[in-house]
Amino acid sequence: MATDTNAAPEALVRFATRVSHDMNNFSAVVRTFSELLLSDLPDSNPMHADIAEIHRAADATIQYIRRVTQFSRARNMRRLPILVDDGIDDALAMLATELGDRAVRKTLGGGRIQADASWWRDVVIELLRNAHEAAPAGSAIVVRSATKNGTVTVDVEDEGEGIPADLLATVTEPFVTSRPGVRGAGIGLAIVAAFVHTLGGSIQFDRVDGTAGERTRVRLTLPA
Repeated sequence: MATDTNAAPEALVRFATRVSHDMNNFSAVVRTFSELLLSDLPDSNPMHADIAEIHRAADATIQYIRRVTQFSRARNMRRLPILVDDGIDDALAMLATELGDRAVRKTLGGGRIQADASWWRDVVIELLRNAHEAAPAGSAIVVRSATKNGTVTVDVEDEGEGIPADLLATVTEPFVTSRPGVRGAGIGLAIVAAFVHTLGGSIQFDRVDGTAGERTRVRLTLPA
């Protein structure tokens, strides 16, 4: 009896898509009603903190499902000529509140890549968030872009301790993380890697010399 080798994976994708859709709807209900409850309760109410935690968990679940869905669609990403530096500026603007008083030193000279603009912005957001969470208070994040020999390189550097040696080989795989808690749950660098590999580029993690000692650098190399 002949077996369709593509049937099982496609069925699994459809099943996972339906489950993620339903989970998103359930979480949206929890988030909406917990938000309504919070608006009716004063901060002094003993239940306020518990409901706020429910609201945060529901919101984190919705964001997590969105990111997993994005990761699964990497191969189908549309590609148009976009300016690398526009995506970096957009990501910094969106993260302005989250970064707070964190200094970001940027030197931008990147060219164009063939990619989806929103995808590229989200990739830069993931890199900046990782750097912000890893960097000591008061230290700066460095962002560089350049074009050379038909490639675009984008570097994001921070003064954090870097990725643990035992995770380097698997850090771009889904659900691998060294951080406790639910933020992202190990999907951020997987999204970055999926984007890079879809474009035929590469991602590299290094320790480099900086003015305040060694820095952690994530370098993306993409076809221009």
